[in-house]
Amino acid sequence: MAISYLQLFLTLSTLCGLIEVSAETNEKDLVEQLFLDISIYSVVNSVDGIPTIEPWASQYVAALQERRFGDAIWARYHMMGEVENGIVGDTNLTVPQSIEEDAVGYKTYAPEQFAQALSIYANTSSEDTKPDILELILNVKALDSTGLEDRTTYSIRCSGDHLAYRSSCYQVLGHMSQQKTLIGTGDRTLFSYHSCSLRVGPYNGGGDLTYNTAHAVARLIEEQCARVPACCNSVKVSGYSPRNSGHRKVCLSSKSTGCS
Repeated sequence: MAISYLQLFLTLSTLCGLIEVSAETNEKDLVEQLFLDISIYSVVNSVDGIPTIEPWASQYVAALQERRFGDAIWARYHMMGEVENGIVGDTNLTVPQSIEEDAVGYKTYAPEQFAQALSIYANTSSEDTKPDILELILNVKALDSTGLEDRTTYSIRCSGDHLAYRSSCYQVLGHMSQQKTLIGTGDRTLFSYHSCSLRVGPYNGGGDLTYNTAHAVARLIEEQCARVPACCNSVKVSGYSPRNSGHRKVCLSSKSTGCS
């Protein structure tokens, strides 16, 4: 009898251990890699310098756990601290307008991932209080992408929007991983520090960037796109390396979403 009780105890302990491992694994997985591109694990543990502003961070985690995808997307766009009085950063865009802008980019340049995301959103919980956000994403129209380059190049383009402090970008470049390992389908924010975020576009399969390459491209953006805007006295940076058939987009700016 004692042996039977021992076997039962060991079995239950093993099952509990497996459940814990499974829960941990799920928390590190992404629901999808476009709008819900930060895992629960990354939010809870502030991985890669990702800022988590309350109460939005907790609302994001809860909405993901409860499969309220509209609520989760709404919280995602607020939890990085960019929204002030309903406006996202220095863009003069409202949160719905910013979501729509990103949706157009994703539908144009990552159509397969966009379709996959929509299929997931279709199963949102009946308790979701932001179904209008999902409807907004569903109804966007794609842009003409016929000019997409066929070569694997890392050209740099500077932007006058989403300007980040150069000092913050220095911290990103100094602390992010430079390993020669593929980024894959993990969190798309490679590192964030105060006003500056380094992000990559959705993973499309096939060849991929390494962290080392992304760091090198970000360094070029920082060097070529640094400027002092007319409004300010500080040096700021915003730029990207466009997506083409050989690699996904790389963005260095104050924008903590998008990058398609």
